[in-house]
Amino acid sequence: MSTIKISNLIKSFGKTEVIKDMDLVIKDGWFVTFLGPSGCGKTTTLRCISGLETPDKGMITVDGKAIFSSADRINLPPGNRSLGLVFQNYALWPHMTVKQNINFGLYKSGLTKEEKNQKVSHSIKVMGLDNLEERYPHELSGGQQQRVSVARMVVVEPKILLFDEPLSNLDAKLRMKLRSELKRLHHELKATTVYVTHDQVEALALSDQIVVMNEGVIQQIGSPYEVYHYPKNLFVADFVGNPQANLIHGKIKKSNNILGVLLANESKIKITPELDDELEEDKEVVINIRPEDIKILRDCNDSEKNYEIYATQPMGSEILFHLITENKELELILKIPEDQSLNLKADMKVGIQITRGNIMDKESGNLITSFGFK
Repeated sequence: MSTIKISNLIKSFGKTEVIKDMDLVIKDGWFVTFLGPSGCGKTTTLRCISGLETPDKGMITVDGKAIFSSADRINLPPGNRSLGLVFQNYALWPHMTVKQNINFGLYKSGLTKEEKNQKVSHSIKVMGLDNLEERYPHELSGGQQQRVSVARMVVVEPKILLFDEPLSNLDAKLRMKLRSELKRLHHELKATTVYVTHDQVEALALSDQIVVMNEGVIQQIGSPYEVYHYPKNLFVADFVGNPQANLIHGKIKKSNNILGVLLANESKIKITPELDDELEEDKEVVINIRPEDIKILRDCNDSEKNYEIYATQPMGSEILFHLITENKELELILKIPEDQSLNLKADMKVGIQITRGNIMDKESGNLITSFGFK
């Protein structure tokens, strides 16, 4: 069991409060990702868990045992916290081979030479480093060096694995490959894993739970599906997703059993045939709509063709379409499978159908309700 509990955690650097009274439980065996922009406090939180930073206040426990407590004056050193940490840079000894770098983690383990060799061999196999044991770091690619740093951590069999943006220095193809390796590793080791990244795709691909942070405050905790499709506020809606979500500002209008959003130019976007008591007439809202949740209507009346395709971005199996209204008031981004985009060209006028989305309160930024989800 390796459940991490963070209670009332506060950390400041000078007058800047980086973590603001954080409460969080990371359950045993979970892969939890801290996601947010630079300076949001995600790396500082990770360093507080590892012992590389000392919080100003609060408590951190692992399986009910305090590794930090300001009230009880407990602050275990990193080496006594039964965890492993992989950094953004590889931090390998340049004068040691792959095997020697990995074996270095067992330097003070008290194991026999044979036992160390068995653990090192297993770690090399797990991370796919066969036939590279005698190479030095300068003879390895960036991806291979990062695998060595992960293998060096895995070999000591820590209860908790901590990753601080370990893939950010790698190219896109290699990041995708190593993401699958990390997911396989987590499944095999079943260790509680805490991962820091600013890459939303990485967080969505790897995590059991995502902790979205901004300015030292947790904005939302949820599964990748929940964070992507049911954002709790406008920050999460806008930050998570690539391409970004469409955020449409307007006022709620109800007529003929149709719920719509009235824009500044008096045009209306129909969003759902169901009325919702929570939505007041004339309430100012922001509608969050993912690019894949808008359909282009080619076979509709000329009066409904209110959007012009002004740009396209082929993305392989999908194409991004940029639409704009005639008066330039509203721009939308749509994502459509390539085989459904035939005969759609720039300057063409089309209609749209919104299939699902979220309605946010404009003043508070918080989620009011969602529509179109089954």
